[in-house]
Amino acid sequence: MAVDRILDAFRDGESDDLAPVVPPRFDRRRLLAGTAALSALAAVPLSRLGHHAAAHAQTEASPVAGATATGGTPTATGPEMIGQLQVIRDPRPVYESAAVDADMLRLLIPAGGNDDFSPTAFRQDFQIMASYLDPLVWIDEVTMEPVLGLASSWEIDADGKTITYTLRDDVEWHDGSRLHARDVVFSLLAYRDDLDSAVRNLFTNLASAEAPNRTTVTVTLTSPDANWLLNASSQFVFQREQYNDYWTSRPEGQRTLSGFNWQKNTPIGTGPWKVDDWSENVTVFTRNDAYWGGAAHFQSLQITVEPDADQRLADWKAGNTDLLWPVNFATAQAASDTPGHLYVADAASVMFASFNFDNPARDPSNLLSDIRIRRALSLAIDRNRYANEVFGGFIRADRAGTVAQPWAHDDSIANPTHDVAAAQALLEEANWGAPAGSEPIGDGSGNKLELSTIVRNDSRPELVAILQSIGTDLAAVGVGLKVRPVSPERFFTVWTSEREYDLIAYSYSLFPGFTDFDLYGTNWDIRTNPQGWNPGGYSNTDVDQAIRDYLTAKNEETAREALVRLQRAANDDLFGLWFGFPQELILARQEIQGFQPHILWETWNTRALWRQP
Repeated sequence: MAVDRILDAFRDGESDDLAPVVPPRFDRRRLLAGTAALSALAAVPLSRLGHHAAAHAQTEASPVAGATATGGTPTATGPEMIGQLQVIRDPRPVYESAAVDADMLRLLIPAGGNDDFSPTAFRQDFQIMASYLDPLVWIDEVTMEPVLGLASSWEIDADGKTITYTLRDDVEWHDGSRLHARDVVFSLLAYRDDLDSAVRNLFTNLASAEAPNRTTVTVTLTSPDANWLLNASSQFVFQREQYNDYWTSRPEGQRTLSGFNWQKNTPIGTGPWKVDDWSENVTVFTRNDAYWGGAAHFQSLQITVEPDADQRLADWKAGNTDLLWPVNFATAQAASDTPGHLYVADAASVMFASFNFDNPARDPSNLLSDIRIRRALSLAIDRNRYANEVFGGFIRADRAGTVAQPWAHDDSIANPTHDVAAAQALLEEANWGAPAGSEPIGDGSGNKLELSTIVRNDSRPELVAILQSIGTDLAAVGVGLKVRPVSPERFFTVWTSEREYDLIAYSYSLFPGFTDFDLYGTNWDIRTNPQGWNPGGYSNTDVDQAIRDYLTAKNEETAREALVRLQRAANDDLFGLWFGFPQELILARQEIQGFQPHILWETWNTRALWRQP
């Protein structure tokens, strides 16, 4: 993102010049799943690898039962169980038994075409790309912080605009050639310039990339960018030699990797698995015995596309897959008659509903500008109820805000406990009468406190279930709630043009770096900036300043401090109703060992798995 132009927007309030740098609003998980997976991921319910030893300092064996989680073999203290599934909550499981080699590891994925291996377009399921490619900078599995990957080190100049990477000297491509800094330069420029690049907006701040020697990459940005290491540097590196002739066969401005003949030229990477064969629904990999991070324990990996959720569950029960993800609580319950491990992992995912501070369909249009009403609505919500009824308890319902990245989240802020009396007192203080019967409360002028909420009808089912749940809660304090699931096209029209709603509900996954500046920023109000996002006209000077400070931060400490201020300000001056951070559930066969959930893509670390005899 061109940060200098974003800051100009904040200073000047101009919108006409912003179109080229405005990021599309997309769910990171949907992006990584590939465009063909959108409907499949909606029905259930960027980008990093390279095993750095310090980030994986653990014994490869069965999870050890300990203070925070149980694992491996049940102990006298008794593991947490759901039927025959042993629940493992440790974010970094430790294993007791020794790793052994095995034949084939099998995975099912919900969707994703196999014809287009373009690493810039993300048309495949991320699991396929993560199997044979490595990122320049690895993202820690638990904290989402940048750690060493293909880059063995990096330095950022004092001005924050020049980053110098030193590459590992022991990395080979699958064809036996050595990794060269030119490969990294080619990859970065292709992400920026490819006509079909799905992550182009992470690279618009890239002025140049150079390779002064085989192991050094120098990147120059147009302005400091707190997200560069987190979001751009964590994308995959691909081989220049494989793609350069095809890339340069088109004039600048028209270049793309789409259309490359992968049937004739098998995709090459540096990852732990080599692409061996693929068909419409199945991709087969063989082990890369020369992998710089240590060879996988399985000899091969098979990834099969199965879009039907019921069939995926049936395949799990029949023993046809070793891992199953994504999984919701209902699926976990249905699978609980089959022995296995159920891993519970924190995720960089959020659910919330933004307030609309200017609804032209109501009088007064700025009803929700009264902080007493906003706080009353939040107090009225029984979050423990939907946490248990909808998620089976597998959600951090107390978490407030939309900064779910662990490295940046401020644990000191939390959603309020359910307090009907306090909610009613605030509503009465705001001149809304006490509840009387089943009708919404009024203000003495004939106006009823009945709120309209819009949500996309392809959102995660859990989000709609939350809205239905809180409808019951709000009714207890005399507030009506009408939930309007609409098509994506209708949703877009309502929030960008008509704006006739009180709440707008969202559920999405996050990149490692903060990209929601346009959700909160005053000058990204959709009413004044057609290229903005801020859907409800939210405006807070402290939030705006925190965004400026984050965008120009030159180190992680400064960036985190800015985001802490943003979270506290947006929670004090309540931006929306926070629903918490859903956790991820992953099923693993009882004999599968070495599993480490990854917060960006839970089943990323297949290299570390083995089958216990």
